[in-house]
Amino acid sequence: MIVLAVFAWLWSGPLKDWQKNNGQEKNFLAAVDPAKIDKITINKAGQTTELDKSGDSWTLSGMKNFHIDPTAAGALNSVLNEIGTLPIETASANAQNKSLFGTDDRGLKVEIKQGAATFDFIAGKSSADGAATYLAPPDSDKTYQIALDLNGIFGRDEWRDSQIFSFAPERAEKIRFQYPASQFIVSRVNNVWAGSAPYKFSVSADKISGVLSVLQNLTAVKIPAQIFTGTGLEKHSVIVQVTGEGIDNTIMIGDCIKDNLCYAKTAASDNIYLISKSDRDALNKKITDLK
Repeated sequence: MIVLAVFAWLWSGPLKDWQKNNGQEKNFLAAVDPAKIDKITINKAGQTTELDKSGDSWTLSGMKNFHIDPTAAGALNSVLNEIGTLPIETASANAQNKSLFGTDDRGLKVEIKQGAATFDFIAGKSSADGAATYLAPPDSDKTYQIALDLNGIFGRDEWRDSQIFSFAPERAEKIRFQYPASQFIVSRVNNVWAGSAPYKFSVSADKISGVLSVLQNLTAVKIPAQIFTGTGLEKHSVIVQVTGEGIDNTIMIGDCIKDNLCYAKTAASDNIYLISKSDRDALNKKITDLK
């Protein structure tokens, strides 16, 4: 009876716990604290991306005017909250297997800086079901598995926010339209829109809403090299400035190039974008319809 009792205790206690934790090890990223992270450096196929954190805001190092895409930032914060808390399982203890799991030097290299502390790992291939990722410390023979999509989060090709403006259209009070040789202004007074310069003219609120809607939803198809020369922005086809309560948004549109893309630049940030020619044409039509 004593033997049976001991066996039952082993089976329901220590042995069961051993089976449950078999293959699991202490998470080497357990000390990662999202609230204390200052910087993340990512090396993907020789290309380095540096993400700087200030408070709750992420920016790209060397591109202070570009914030990170909100969806990417949300996904990044989510994985950082989990990466140190989830269990990891040993997939292999053999260094020769690292190439099979993609956790050798060819993998996605991530460095998390947290004050004086640094946490490094290499994200390798995804598991067969895509729900987990193989990862390894750079100086370890071991490869682990964690239930996170690390490649989808850290391996993005484009981190910058493609949304050009973010504002509440109902707060707009004045819109200035400037062409190379002329300009006109519409203003809202006592909640009524009308042309105010160079002469007064009537304009419908619906048509103003059409212009503001195009601007509010304007996104970049691509973010080019931030070089002003050769964009045609110096001569611009049109400049639109929207001002109002907490708003001062200006966009300048330049030359169109292949793939039906046109250069555009904001005034506040000096960011250069490539927008679709169809969006450029839609904006021009909305402007033409005002008069």
